[in-house]
Amino acid sequence: MNKWLKLVALSLAVMLLSFVCFFNLWTVRVQAGFTDFITRSGDTLKEGTSTFRFTGTNVPLLNRAWSDPSEIEDAIRAAGSSGINVIRLYPFEVKMSSDPAGTFRHVMGPGDYNESSFKILDKIVQLANQHNIRLIVPFVDKYNYIGGIADWAAFRGKTAGDFWSDPTVKQDFKNFIEYVIHRTNTYTGVQYKNDKAILAWQLGNELTSTDSWVSEMAAYIKSLDSNHLVADGGYVRAQGIKANALNDNHIDIIDPHIYKYHNVDMVSKLKEWQDKTKGKKALIIGEFGDYSLTETEQLLNIVQNNGTTGAMFWGSMHHHKMGGWHWPLPRKNSTEWSYLRYPGFASGDWANESAIINLLRKYAYSMKGLTVPPWPAPDAPVMFPADSVQNLSWMGVSGASAYDVERSTNSFGPWTAVGSGVTDDIAAPRHHNFTIPIFDDASAQDGTSYYYKVKAKNVHGSYSPYSNIIGPITAKSVIIVDNGSSGYTETGSWGTSTLDGSYGDSSRYSSAIGSTATWKPNFSTPGYYNVYVRYPYHHGSATNAQYTVYHNGGTNTVSIDQTTIAGGRWRLIDTVYFAGGPEEYVKLTAIGSGSNYRADAVMFEPQNFGDSFQNNSSGNWTSLSGSWTLTNDVSADAIDAGNKVLKQSGTGIAETVSGSTYSDASITIAVKAFDNKMTESSSGLVARANSDFSNKYTLRINYDQNKVQLYKKLGSNWSNIGEADMIAAPGTWYLLKLELKGSSLKGYVNGVMKISVRDYSLTSGYFGLRTYNQTAVFDNIIVSSN
Repeated sequence: MNKWLKLVALSLAVMLLSFVCFFNLWTVRVQAGFTDFITRSGDTLKEGTSTFRFTGTNVPLLNRAWSDPSEIEDAIRAAGSSGINVIRLYPFEVKMSSDPAGTFRHVMGPGDYNESSFKILDKIVQLANQHNIRLIVPFVDKYNYIGGIADWAAFRGKTAGDFWSDPTVKQDFKNFIEYVIHRTNTYTGVQYKNDKAILAWQLGNELTSTDSWVSEMAAYIKSLDSNHLVADGGYVRAQGIKANALNDNHIDIIDPHIYKYHNVDMVSKLKEWQDKTKGKKALIIGEFGDYSLTETEQLLNIVQNNGTTGAMFWGSMHHHKMGGWHWPLPRKNSTEWSYLRYPGFASGDWANESAIINLLRKYAYSMKGLTVPPWPAPDAPVMFPADSVQNLSWMGVSGASAYDVERSTNSFGPWTAVGSGVTDDIAAPRHHNFTIPIFDDASAQDGTSYYYKVKAKNVHGSYSPYSNIIGPITAKSVIIVDNGSSGYTETGSWGTSTLDGSYGDSSRYSSAIGSTATWKPNFSTPGYYNVYVRYPYHHGSATNAQYTVYHNGGTNTVSIDQTTIAGGRWRLIDTVYFAGGPEEYVKLTAIGSGSNYRADAVMFEPQNFGDSFQNNSSGNWTSLSGSWTLTNDVSADAIDAGNKVLKQSGTGIAETVSGSTYSDASITIAVKAFDNKMTESSSGLVARANSDFSNKYTLRINYDQNKVQLYKKLGSNWSNIGEADMIAAPGTWYLLKLELKGSSLKGYVNGVMKISVRDYSLTSGYFGLRTYNQTAVFDNIIVSSN
């Protein structure tokens, strides 16, 4: 084979590997599908003629209006590979009066259901079928974390208590139940009422319901759907079994909750429940948690041996779409109990994470009469495109305990290992809108360009295939000020920490209000710089660490949770212009007590462009059309994120342009849309445009069509030059990236390549932002010529 053919073949192999790695997020190796619905005979659940018993988990962040398909598949794959075969979802979200504009729920009002949110549930049900996972689906929540009974009643001007009795409110809720049961899955074409992956409908979560309401709603569900079981859902704080539910012919499953903080005798309570339901209804321990390791095994052992159908741990988590993990703070601020990440990590040892996962696996298999098999080898991870060797990242894969990182100065090798046993056990803020740093290639040489790939391994050392290859990435000369450097100073009371992940083997900590730590870089070259902070992980660290960036006569203040994106990773907090003056530095201030503020190192990396939003400035941007204003970001949980964003709220075409032109570059933006009610509603970025945007490329998310699209415009002529399907959910942050290198144009969503085309029409120009018939906010706009 001649040299040219070898290059073509190798190029095709690399492209094929990238293609396969991408689709590992979407396709499934196990194409299962169920033969039977789960049925009930007395107090026993049946799968066909076999008794059906299980150990399961609650996954509260799975069926959320902002969930991502990659996260959904990760959660379901992880459960399946661990032996868990039942997942309980959290109830459907309901719009609350306190929701800010741009918050989307499953239920926006009576008869008003958000299709994008229900497509997420479609994906959950589709994947559950493929991975042999049964689902328990509750209809409504007692609480108002995500909207619940009070919000259903409020639609009609009623109070929470009216939810159980008001005829109009009850009919609204019945209409919703009918919509869900009769919904046709957009991926499978199967109505929910005919889908065997659904184990049971549950009336709700910890409801304080009346007996008449329970009987009415259970009978209504059965009148619509004779295939599926119905669970009560009316149990809080380890109460006694409700006689009405126990004797109602339309109720199949009794599902009480028990936690250590309920302060009841676990052994006697489990016996009481089993005695009450024996011969009448299937008993499932719907939630349990916060027990010691010994108590957890005791509970599971009792469940297995006394005939209880199943038990469901609260709760388990999955990978974040931007890398790392969703991993909220411990429930009830416990120091011994947290959510589980399969297969368990050392950073969760304080909560017995790995040990509890192993217990759940043990009983998941033993309740089926099986021995516990080895963990399967992981699938290939997907590396995200990167502009910095300090912040390499990838979408983790279920069942992976660690990753090995390799690099080369050539995309065809030879490859050198630069990281072994790298873990991705990084807690990511729920609505984080930038890639989560996982690996810092500290050995990279400034000015040298590198390619990278990773492979995952499980707890037994079995490896996945390699990921896609990213690069070339040119290592830049950075400035790092550590707590031991001459540019570091502090005031107040500080101690020394040797926690793993500290830069230079040690860091500083303080719990004294008013203590400060300052890092002064002494710039020799003015320009834009990415500002990164670093600190070790500890679950008791401060959740409100206040960093102030002093630059070019201005100040930006950013508050971050130091229990997230921690453990020796470089966390991007700002991109700003430094003029090189003596009064430019970063300061950390301890603004509270009771937890430790951690001062470690700060890194300054040269960059081509920063959006200046955190400086409360839109001076880099010139509006061509629309209504562009700076505002604070509000998360989908109605939390002010304390982050400045650029908002566009006009209708029709809205465009804004930056003040610089580029040829070959990568342009990254975070975008979150508020609405998708209008035709062709879309938001995205513009590249290689002339000053009035009459010629341009635009990479956009089309929320109306649920696609990501790459268009070019030449004069009055528009051409669609590439597109791909996606679930485009309003209220969700997406990271869009367009790489332009000569005629090569590559479009990414959340680090995964969706579009790759060649076009020779435009070679250089301005970049900017664009919306059409849409309100949207933009953040983290970074341009790199790397």
